Amino acid sequence: MQLGGRNSFSALTADEFETIIDPLNIGSPDKFAVAVSGGADSMALTLLLNDYCQIHNISLVALTVDHGLRQKSKQEAEQVGIWLSKRGIEHHILTWVGHKPDTNIQDEARNARYALMGQWCVDKKIKHLFLAHHLNDQAETFLIRLFRGSGIDGLSAMDKVASFPLSDANDFYPKIYRPLLDVSKERLVSYLKSSGQKWIEDPSNQNEKYTRIQIRELLQSSEIEGFDIERLSSTADKMRRVRSLLEGLTENAESEFVCYDKYGYATLNSDFHQKLHEEISLRLLSDTLKNVGGNRYPSRYSKLEFLFQNLKSDHFSGQTLSGVILFKTSEMDIIFCREFKDIDKRMTIKKAKRCLWDNRFIVDTNSISGDIVPFEQDLVDRIVQKVPDFKQRLSELFTDYRIRDRVIPTLPCIIDEEDKLWLPDFLLQETGVTEFNGFSVVFKK
Repeated sequence: MQLGGRNSFSALTADEFETIIDPLNIGSPDKFAVAVSGGADSMALTLLLNDYCQIHNISLVALTVDHGLRQKSKQEAEQVGIWLSKRGIEHHILTWVGHKPDTNIQDEARNARYALMGQWCVDKKIKHLFLAHHLNDQAETFLIRLFRGSGIDGLSAMDKVASFPLSDANDFYPKIYRPLLDVSKERLVSYLKSSGQKWIEDPSNQNEKYTRIQIRELLQSSEIEGFDIERLSSTADKMRRVRSLLEGLTENAESEFVCYDKYGYATLNSDFHQKLHEEISLRLLSDTLKNVGGNRYPSRYSKLEFLFQNLKSDHFSGQTLSGVILFKTSEMDIIFCREFKDIDKRMTIKKAKRCLWDNRFIVDTNSISGDIVPFEQDLVDRIVQKVPDFKQRLSELFTDYRIRDRVIPTLPCIIDEEDKLWLPDFLLQETGVTEFNGFSVVFKK
């Protein structure tokens, strides 16, 4: 469905918006959250959502993030609140505090924005967060990534419904909804004008040092036939379908060739490259590295290709990539283990019921206060004082000592405020240790 033709600048209507929302299968929630910066896109979405929510008896809350990067940012956030309060819309300002970066500002601000809004929604048990990405955004993102040399995944269109875009997000976080991806910015501006609603122009939108602004100017000034937001967005959507196909094929391959263990490592059948297409093999390696390494982003393609060629060799003796150690067993299967040196050594918890440690293990702390730490040798020695044969019990859990030596130190333990040691429940069960308390741990893959 295309709602944003080049010459179609008519205001988006409430009836059209209803037809856009319906296919998203949102269910029957009590409350929506919407991200609103005060710009035309997000103001239009907020007003459209407000009308929709009133009809369907849903509460709406608007969230504005004050990044503190510009002198007037606080004043602008407050102005958004004034506008929305006149329309009876609940509004909250979330402030990004702490050090601000000197480089890569837009990406860092984006991550901070998602973190603040995501945590707010978790705290309020809101499961639907709406964003105002639109047709023009799709086209601009496609070109930016094309110029950067991105592959299928990078060139794919955004999804209208997606998981929360933070690597440490869990099931408590809201889903992301982007209902305006088929609507042009011009139609949103027309809607605001017809509604008598002002908006804020972000000065950075005129700053040509930002790549996106340069791309925007290029699209607006081009006279090349077909070089427009509709055609580019359509191509991005085709890429999305190809990406979806490849992801499905990779998931099938994973179920056949990869085995993930609750201890946080993975085993890959050595003949995977003989039975899979090279593209699927590379994607399988990328996903396995990301899962075992707890990585936010996939490995660089050139490094994946180098690893792939090495793994095909009969003389492969081991390699480290993206925080993961790889080696072959005597049966020639390939083992992926988390590299210990990259693990954060201490994570303080304050009666948190659930948290994500090292971006790998979902830890249910049962309201314990203390520190989550890796299971280093000094903690093993501490257990040995009460359980003298504990090391022997550990050895019996693994057929390959190299797996044991690499996996055990990368497990989470808890040292509570009274200096008591807590161990993963599955480790207690499998070693038969009863002298220490346990807590629930699940490898998130």
